[in-house]
Amino acid sequence: MKPEIKDRIKRQLPAWIISGIGMLALCCAFVLWIVKERPDAAGIAAAALSVALFILGCLRFVPEWMTFWKERTDVPVIDGEPKHAMLGIALLAIAVEALLFGLVTLALIKRNGDWFSFRGELDFWRCLDSNHYLDIAREWYVPKSFPETTEEWFQTGDDVGRVVQLVFLPGYPLAVYPFYRILGNDVIAGLLVSVTAFPAACCTLYRLLRLDYDHKHALRTVVMLLMLPGGFFFIAPMSESLYLLLALLTLYCFRKKRYLLAGLFGAYCAFTRTVGLLLVAPLVLEWIHVFPKKHSGRKNWLLGAASFLLVPAGFAAYLWINYTVSRNPLQFLTYQHRWWSQHLGWFFNTASYQTHYLIDCIKEGNRENIFGLWLPNIVWHFGTLGLFAFMPKKLRPSYAAWFIAYFTIAIGATWLLSGPRYLLSMPVVAMMLAACTEKRWQKWLAAAVLVPLSVLYLLAFVYRWQVW
Repeated sequence: MKPEIKDRIKRQLPAWIISGIGMLALCCAFVLWIVKERPDAAGIAAAALSVALFILGCLRFVPEWMTFWKERTDVPVIDGEPKHAMLGIALLAIAVEALLFGLVTLALIKRNGDWFSFRGELDFWRCLDSNHYLDIAREWYVPKSFPETTEEWFQTGDDVGRVVQLVFLPGYPLAVYPFYRILGNDVIAGLLVSVTAFPAACCTLYRLLRLDYDHKHALRTVVMLLMLPGGFFFIAPMSESLYLLLALLTLYCFRKKRYLLAGLFGAYCAFTRTVGLLLVAPLVLEWIHVFPKKHSGRKNWLLGAASFLLVPAGFAAYLWINYTVSRNPLQFLTYQHRWWSQHLGWFFNTASYQTHYLIDCIKEGNRENIFGLWLPNIVWHFGTLGLFAFMPKKLRPSYAAWFIAYFTIAIGATWLLSGPRYLLSMPVVAMMLAACTEKRWQKWLAAAVLVPLSVLYLLAFVYRWQVW
């Protein structure tokens, strides 16, 4: 065997071993799932496609990840940047927010006719999970434990829906609270936090990408984020915009070696949404990528480690709130399971049961559930996985690892209704779209697909076609 072939095998063998172990474990899980759940043919096909796309992406990711750990130098991108680029991005995001508000208003006028009013539009924004967050912002959590049976609960006369709001993390309601105290209206306060956080998140995304890409690529990523279906979630009084901002600030500060700030932003991100914990994945990869270096020093090494160790501290604060409210730090899991039938499962199981429900709704002619719920969930599921299957080599490995962890956990829920909303706030999706739209015709094709889908999804949201 030629020496160069031996050397190539030696270099690639660890990646092959890791990939082989991962594939074997996932395939075994898939087979055991079939034996246990006994899904129908359509469900098996959907799950198999989900697994295949996930494996294909991971096979491309592993070699990039291992190279990322060995090659510890980043080449800074130096190119011309338009003056006031950040201001332009902020204004663009604000313009999109204004457009979304305008479209929602027009759709509400069309739907409600003479019954439309400003107060009615404000009340409309209490839909989805917004009402839960706003209740918490006004009155905090209700201290009570869940009874053994639902019958026992209703016999007490307590508002079960108010008590189980403990499953919603307090980061966003705490950000809304001071504005609510000043303005006296919880909906306006929530909208203000969201519409402020989103332009800031777009600017942070641009700054983060400028560390690795030129101006055009970074701007294109922001534009892709703005065009994604479901943008109305970013202006709604919910945690998506704040989570996105905090996650991006965490990564940007770490990349700029502001480790304490990165840890604090990451902790508050995990205090805002459970998936904020998954920031540990990209932070650890970035930490190993940077350290050890001769010029890094022990102090920076410790600060870098402390930054990602602070992230779970934010979630620990939420567990402490669980304990103070219900005397059980894991009470939110009980509520998730008993009230929403929710616990962690396999992402391919989600593809299976959502496909099954979509087929049933098509047979029944249930348009609301088809176009508002199951079809968008499936399109987002396979759309993002399809991008990931071919994009890892064009992504920074730490961001690819973040997507893998996020998709596995967020989409693995056993009763997932909000897949589009969860994936919308995962910025790697916009990064992947930007990576595959470098040519002019690709940009126009992306716009021709995303913009109409965004409008249709917004209409489904206004008409309350089971958009969650």
